[in-house]
Amino acid sequence: MVSAALIDRTYRPSADGFSLQPAAAELYAAFAGQHADPDVVHCAHCVSAAELATAARPVASLSPALASKLVRKAGTTWGGPDDLRRLTPRLLTLAADHRLEVSRSLLWTKLRAAGWSSWPPDERDAMGRFLLAEFTRLLRNPTRPAHAAHRWLSDVSAGIDDLSGFLTVWHDSIGALPEPPVQEAAVAHLVELLTTSPLRPDLPATMADAFPHNPLAGPQVTQFLCGPGVDLDLRRAATDLADTPRARRINVAVERLRRFRAAVERGA
Repeated sequence: MVSAALIDRTYRPSADGFSLQPAAAELYAAFAGQHADPDVVHCAHCVSAAELATAARPVASLSPALASKLVRKAGTTWGGPDDLRRLTPRLLTLAADHRLEVSRSLLWTKLRAAGWSSWPPDERDAMGRFLLAEFTRLLRNPTRPAHAAHRWLSDVSAGIDDLSGFLTVWHDSIGALPEPPVQEAAVAHLVELLTTSPLRPDLPATMADAFPHNPLAGPQVTQFLCGPGVDLDLRRAATDLADTPRARRINVAVERLRRFRAAVERGA
């Protein structure tokens, strides 16, 4: 089991859903026992002595620029799995705040290579809880080019095979339990997937184009979209928002989802 937190299906409405601070504090605490290796393997031409000294300080003080450089160099001209592991809390929190200067997909490719799924359970679970909190926060905010649920999931899938915990959060967020503003924001992210991603409603195979980093991701999102709850909740949103500027795009999404589900059913 990679992380118990990532497969927890329990819906827990919480005021903390808008804040990453509790999950970030747990993340740093889980990795607090990791210490810098004074003899870290590195190429002196690629990573200077001064940068090594800076990187050896408490990870919370690591600058976005140096953190990003170390991600790029990790496993090649700087460090091994344990060196990247020590930096993980800072890397994940920087990525969540869009301050990491490398793509989230590269970060997760490096974490996969570092074997994060075999790290101690407390570390894996803290990572899982942080990611679920980050995804919950994302779904509660309006979509924009660098802020869309399906793009986030695609990037994270570079290092995580099981997306079911995130898809459960998405499903619950568009359902009947959250407050209307939460529902509307989560529905907007679903509309974004159905109307602006590479997914083509009559060609289910194009799901792989929307989730190119992991062949296991597309089938999970397909199953999510084909579940009865998503169709019902999207139709309900179309009715509830019929008199708003969002109505046209939601109706387009409803039609695209209908065509996608039909294509999947006939094995297109």
